[in-house]
This record gives sequence, C-alpha cells and structure tokens, in this order.
Amino acid sequence: MPAPFAASLCGFRINNGQVTANPNTSDSNDSGSIELGRALFNELGVPTDRVVGKDPGARLEEAIQLHLQPLRPDLAILRSRSALEFEQYAHLRVFPAFVSNHKETAPTLEQLQKIAEQLPNSAATKRLKRRLAKATAEFGEQDRLSTRLKLYMPEESLLKLDLTCASVDEGRESFLHLGLSSKWSLRTDRAQDCVSQGSKLASQRRGPMPHYAVITMEPRPAMLKIIADQSGSVDYVYHLDLPALIRAMERVRSRKPAKWSPGVTFDRLLKQGRIRDYDDLVSAVQAIPARANSTIPQGAIEEAEEATGGGEER
Repeated sequence: MPAPFAASLCGFRINNGQVTANPNTSDSNDSGSIELGRALFNELGVPTDRVVGKDPGARLEEAIQLHLQPLRPDLAILRSRSALEFEQYAHLRVFPAFVSNHKETAPTLEQLQKIAEQLPNSAATKRLKRRLAKATAEFGEQDRLSTRLKLYMPEESLLKLDLTCASVDEGRESFLHLGLSSKWSLRTDRAQDCVSQGSKLASQRRGPMPHYAVITMEPRPAMLKIIADQSGSVDYVYHLDLPALIRAMERVRSRKPAKWSPGVTFDRLLKQGRIRDYDDLVSAVQAIPARANSTIPQGAIEEAEEATGGGEER
C-alpha cells in the first residue's frame, strides 16, 4: 500500500510566475532526475498544472505523523526530536550538562581568602587559612583536569530525528523504537547526512538499536543507492509509492539501452530488499511491542544530571 497522501504532495515548480515541467522531486540541473520525476508523476496521476508549496519536506513529515499516530495511539510519534531525549542516548546528555554548568573554583576561593585575611588573628583564623590554602591547591588541580576534559572530549553531535516513534511511560526514559530521516528528495549531501546519522545512532547507543530508516519520494536510483547500498547505517529506504516508481522505471527503461545504468542499480536495490514500500513502514510501526524493558534504573539519568548541575534552573 503506497502512502495515501503521496500524490497530494506532488506538483510542478514555478519559474518567473509560470508552471514549469519540472517535478518538485527533481534537480533542475539533472535531466535524468526530471525525466524520472515526470514518469513517476504520470503514474501517480499528478496534473501537469498542479502547483504545490515550497516546502514539501515539512508537509511530508506532518502527513506521516498524522497517518501513523492513530495506528499506534499508545506510542508517541513526534517530529524533530533529539536522540538525547530517549533512553538509549540519555547518557549523552551528561557531559554537555557538565560543560554548561561547571564553574572554576578559583574566583570563589580567592574571595574567601580575602575575607580570611581581614579576620582577627586567632588559632581558628590560622586553621581557616591553612584549610583554604589546601583547598586552593586541591580544587586548582580539579579545575585543571576539568579544563583538559572539556578541551579533549569529542563533541559528537547527533542531528535531530525528523520523526520518532517511542514508548513513553511515567517515571522512565522514553524508549526509542523507530527513527526516521524524512527527505522529500535527495541530494548527495542530504543522503550522506542520513548515513552519518545512522552510524552515530549505532555507535553511540546504550541498549537496543532503534529501527532507523529513510523515507523519501526520490526517484533516482543513484541517489537511493547512496543510502541503500551502505553497510548497516540505514536499515531500509522506504519509498512513498514504490509500485508507482517501479512502473515509472519500466516506462523510462523501455526507451533506454539494454544495460541502462539506473535500471541496473534499481534492480539490484530491489533484489537486495533495501528499498521498501510505505506499507512496510506501516507494518514496522504496528509490530512495535507495547512496552520495552528499561535498561536504565528509574531516576539514574536524572541523578547524574543533578550531580553535574543539569537539574538546576538556569
């Protein structure tokens, strides 16, 4: 079953106030992109005079969310969420909280030393001064170590996930079951971002890896290959209407040489099972268990954040 909203997001671009023959999936500098886009739109029955908004990507995310949420009302299906909000990545919040809230002790100790110097001479004052001198040395070393820690620790960043599907239970970290990178169309940099994000999600998690996939309307096999042909960074590429894309590919292929490269690439991706239809995404969401066993004790992350000052109001 293709996405029921796929065709409604399709239209043609405007140039100088006139409707062009360039689909809003296409790269205007790539004739192959335009040809495949037109063939796909023809299969979808998109009128040649239809004009759509400038940001189909945002509308795509909204349409997916609105379609999937009623299928699993027990899960939270949300847009634009940081992976750090979920159990498998909650540990990554601790160091940024430390960096944001750590303060050097030297200024405070210097103020206390000035106050001590103004106190009358006594045994207690002498003890206080000795203790302050010792504290200055001890905390000074901690400050130096903290400075080195902040300098040399890697600042790995995770892009926000366009769509997330998670269990949300009171008193527990939200558990991420599925993360989607939603791309209406692809360019090389966008495709590489998807692969990079999948690699980071895999390497930086603690606990089960969420199902991570890309969903797109991109018709070009060369662009789909950048994501689908990678080792394991992305599970699948879900296409909004794979049957229509298959028909469009066959229509264009009939006008091409026998070993037309995009056709060969597309066939390989299909046989590998790396490109799947939107219906497979629906099945994946419906198959998510009602509850996941938490691997982090309740309150553990909150306690760590409070220990570094992350729980304090700023």
